[in-house]
Amino acid sequence: MILKVLPVGPLEVNCSVLIDEKSNHSVVIDPGADLGVILQALKGTEPKLILATHGHIDHVGQVKGLRERLEIPFLMHKEDLFLINDPIWNGFDKYVGADIPCPEPDDFLEEGQELSVGSIKLRVLHTPGHTPGLCCFYCEEEKLLIAGDLLFRGSVGRWDLPGGNLEELKRSLKRVFSEIPEDVSVVCGHGEGTTIGREKKFNPLVRDLLA
Repeated sequence: MILKVLPVGPLEVNCSVLIDEKSNHSVVIDPGADLGVILQALKGTEPKLILATHGHIDHVGQVKGLRERLEIPFLMHKEDLFLINDPIWNGFDKYVGADIPCPEPDDFLEEGQELSVGSIKLRVLHTPGHTPGLCCFYCEEEKLLIAGDLLFRGSVGRWDLPGGNLEELKRSLKRVFSEIPEDVSVVCGHGEGTTIGREKKFNPLVRDLLA
């Protein structure tokens, strides 16, 4: 599998492009901004799916452009439908480069669901807290977790935005740190990547929230 992590827009949302080298099939996760950059990363592949970890517009801002050009399904969790066209703050959509209205999903992600793109297998973990519908995508064979805004290097997702819930965030973090091995690499929603082991050991917010 080839993984391309593209920091898009002014908030540097990590848009992930996963490419199966055998079939050349690809999947896009969190296409928040910079449509041209994402399309360039997909060049020469056969895109199959657009996924969103959650519904904040900085993560779904270019779903519309991708669907129009690629005509492939868009999937996210139904609990975040109320967020996909909410600018949160006046003008935030323009600032982050979101092309709204974002189309509604073609189908909904569910806890435990297995998604296959070529030989790539992604398991859906429903991990609410930052938003009610936030989902992580776990590729066990590649030892990779795409965590969206659940977890950051040295920090965790906010719970003070629409739909945020601190108790749910704590439960989701506890689940991830108990179920996912320490040597698994993490693509965070923004910023540098990390590993489960590193955050378990060095992340002060994780230590505080899981105490």
